[in-house]
Amino acid sequence: MSRPSFDDLNDCQKLLFGNGVGPYWLPERMRELITETASWFFCDASWRHHDFGYAVGGDRWDRARCDWKFFVAMLHDAVTQRWPWALVTVPTAVLLSVLFYLAVRLGGQFGAFDYREDYATLAEILAE
Repeated sequence: MSRPSFDDLNDCQKLLFGNGVGPYWLPERMRELITETASWFFCDASWRHHDFGYAVGGDRWDRARCDWKFFVAMLHDAVTQRWPWALVTVPTAVLLSVLFYLAVRLGGQFGAFDYREDYATLAEILAE
C-alpha cells in the first residue's frame, strides 16, 4: 500500500486537520498560543502536514522522515524572513526550528506517532 499524502486532502480537510503546535496533552490554550507564535515565523512549515504524517503512521524511519521534512521546511522559512526585521527574526526562527525539531524527535515517540505495519488509509485518518 502506498503512503497517503497530505496533498490527497481537499482544502477543507487540510484546514481541519491537526491540533496545533504542541503535544496533545498540552492545554488547548497553550497549543493555540504556541501555534500563533510559530505562525509569525513559519508559513511553508505546516504543523498540519506534520500531524498528518504522524496519523498515517508507519515505522521509525517513516517518523524520522516526517520530522526531518518538518525541520527542513522550518529552516527554509527561517532563512527567508523578510527585511528589515530579518536580522532579528532569522536567528529566532532558526532557534525555534531546532527546538521544535528536538521536541518532535523526543516527544513524538511517546504515543503521538502511529506505529503500525501498514499505513493508515485516508478514510481511517479522517474518521479519527
